[in-house]
Amino acid sequence: MNKFQRYSCMAFSALFAVAVFCFYCFQYRYHVAYQEQYQLFEWTAGYFASVCSVPGGFADWCGRFLVQFFIQAPAGALIYALLLAGVQVLCFLTFRARNLLLYALSFIPAILLWIFCCNESSLIGAVVAVILSLSALHASFSFKLNPVLRLLAVPVLYMLCGPAALVYALAICADGFRPGVLACSILLIAACPFAGQFIFHRTLLQLSTGVHYFRFPFVVAWMPLIASAVAAVLCWLSSLDWSGVRTSTSNWLGWGVAMVFAAAIPSVVKAGCDFRKEESMKYDFLVRYHLWNRTIDAAAHRQPGSPMTVSSLNLALAMNSQLGEHQFEFFQNGPDGLLPGFVRDFTSPLPTAEAYWNLGMVNTAQRYTFEAQEAIPDQQKSARCYRRLAQTNIINGDLDVARKYLDALDNTLFYRRWAQDMRQAIESGKALDNPELKHISELRLRDHDFLFSETEMDSMIGLLMLENHSNSVAVQYLMSWCLLKKDLDRFEQCFSLVRGTMMNKSYQEALLLLWASTHDGVDGMPLDLQGPNVSRLGSFIEAYQAGSSEEEMQKKFGDTYWFYYFYRYK
Repeated sequence: MNKFQRYSCMAFSALFAVAVFCFYCFQYRYHVAYQEQYQLFEWTAGYFASVCSVPGGFADWCGRFLVQFFIQAPAGALIYALLLAGVQVLCFLTFRARNLLLYALSFIPAILLWIFCCNESSLIGAVVAVILSLSALHASFSFKLNPVLRLLAVPVLYMLCGPAALVYALAICADGFRPGVLACSILLIAACPFAGQFIFHRTLLQLSTGVHYFRFPFVVAWMPLIASAVAAVLCWLSSLDWSGVRTSTSNWLGWGVAMVFAAAIPSVVKAGCDFRKEESMKYDFLVRYHLWNRTIDAAAHRQPGSPMTVSSLNLALAMNSQLGEHQFEFFQNGPDGLLPGFVRDFTSPLPTAEAYWNLGMVNTAQRYTFEAQEAIPDQQKSARCYRRLAQTNIINGDLDVARKYLDALDNTLFYRRWAQDMRQAIESGKALDNPELKHISELRLRDHDFLFSETEMDSMIGLLMLENHSNSVAVQYLMSWCLLKKDLDRFEQCFSLVRGTMMNKSYQEALLLLWASTHDGVDGMPLDLQGPNVSRLGSFIEAYQAGSSEEEMQKKFGDTYWFYYFYRYK
């Protein structure tokens, strides 16, 4: 390759890294934050030993080390860019012959791993494992290690990075074909999982396909293995005799392949993405950091559709005291869109726990958070969950339990300062002087011994409101729960307690609907119900009785409680 070609290759690699960075920083940024919240990376020897105690553990430890920086999306995007570009560069460096065609083909493993990383359950340790294996292969070629040392490296590399060592085992003789060495290498990499069954007490499937490549232990992560195999095949391809191929031909083919990849990458990567999950992760992120205005703006830009996203929007509206005014301007899917029922997984309980936390139902928030953490498939702990569990135990007065969570957070990089401040506050007896904890402790129920019931949520929230009339979130949630259940009689009973303090749009619409169902006209109607909504209700009833289609009704009255009452949550 001449100088111009070398610089062109460097530019293409840099552009590939920029493309990966922009993708994760701007289009898939909430997948980055999602990865960080489901691990607790501790700077301790015990944590290092526990993670590295299985094949691929060191690569997984390195991956977890990097993921802790995903707390900032740009940092996570940069790490993804450097790793995937590193796979491409290392793959090319292992080639015995180097031309533009082989350079273009060296992007294939990196592209496959990019697609793999688009899955929210893919762990970055798999990419690190491929990099370690390629690095070992490049070092083997550069230092011209003898066959015995190369063979001895196979089980060591398997222990460090797991079955991604396949690229090393298959390409170990690419710079000088030795059938015996290659056969022994393949036998070694195949024997490692069988031997590991008796040493590590893992299944043969896990040891053969990666213990820490995917969040769900018994789901096979094929893509890292395919990427490793492709890298090995390309390495062997580069070791063939290229003297018979004209330089101009390989150059034109290389440019052609590069252009095809550049055109196809957006579509191929997009096919591996799930933007519905990205939307859910976005709402979860915004609620986690109390970005209420951004949550509402996101819903105004695109209507939420799942219970998780709708409940996050409703919480944001309530925190801005806008739930009664604007709730039915957005899609509502019944009571589950306010406080979703408990689901035994590790994602949906967290935003629901945030709603209970801001209502003042501390014990329920603690239960949801604890259950979410225990449901994490690969049995990791969560820094986000540990932080919330420490807070709930401090409010409940269980300080010894709170210290346990704070001790673990003290071994982290980005939660350490908060943990130290909270421990100092506990020791000085001023833990509840923290503004957030003080506010929540004022909202929580006191001197009430009852069993929590999801089927009697109006009673649960009503207790909060009766005990603390300044709990505006509880007031809004109680009214909203009755409206979403379409229980107008119960709504009228609850509203009588606060009628003199608020008359929001949806409340007025509900009371007007109740009035219309029991009266023939406006005579005797309370003054606070009279207004433009009276004539609009008449138009709604007229259009409804005329048999207007749902689409027409939504276009004219989609922002009203009346449309929800007759067309939603049937």
